[in-house]
Amino acid sequence: MSDEDKANERANNLVALTIAILAAFVAVTAIKGSNLEQQMQQAQAERNNSWAWYQAVRVREDMATYQLANLQREARTRSNASLQAEITEQVAEVGRVRERKDEVQARAIGAEADFARLSTFDDQYDISSALISIAMAILAVCLLIRARWLFWFSLGPALIGIAFGTTAMLQIAIHTGQWFAWLA
Repeated sequence: MSDEDKANERANNLVALTIAILAAFVAVTAIKGSNLEQQMQQAQAERNNSWAWYQAVRVREDMATYQLANLQREARTRSNASLQAEITEQVAEVGRVRERKDEVQARAIGAEADFARLSTFDDQYDISSALISIAMAILAVCLLIRARWLFWFSLGPALIGIAFGTTAMLQIAIHTGQWFAWLA
C-alpha cells in the first residue's frame, strides 16, 4: 500500500469517524428535542385551558357584577335589611370571583411564558439538526470527490450545530430571532 493510499485511507477514516460522531450527537438531540416537544404540548394545553377558564371566570365576574348592580338598583327604590345583606354577600362574591380571575390569569400568563421559553430551545434543536445534516451531506460529498479541504469546510456547520444542540441541552437560551426568520 502506497503512502498516498494510506493517506487517503486515514482521510476516509477521519471523515467516517466524524460522520459517526455527528450522527450520534443528532440521535441524542433528537431524543431531547422530542422530550421538549412533549413539554411544549403540555405547556400549550395548560395555556389554552387556563385562558378558557379565565374567560369562564370573566363571564362569572360579569354576571356577579350585573347581579350586584341589580341589587343596588333595587335598594334605591326599596330598602330592607335582607336586601342589604344580599348586597353585602354579592360584593363579597364579586371580590372572590375577581381574585380567582386574577389567579387564573396569572397561571395562563405563566403557561405562555413557559411555552415561549421551551420554544426557544426547540428552535435551537431544529437549527442544530439542520446544520449537522448539512455538515454530514458535505462530508459525504467529501468522500466521493476526495477533497480534503471540503472536510475542513464541513466542520463549520458541524461545530455551529453542535453548539446550538449543546446550549439547548444545557438550557442556555439563544434567541435567534431575525437571524433565522427565513428558515420558518
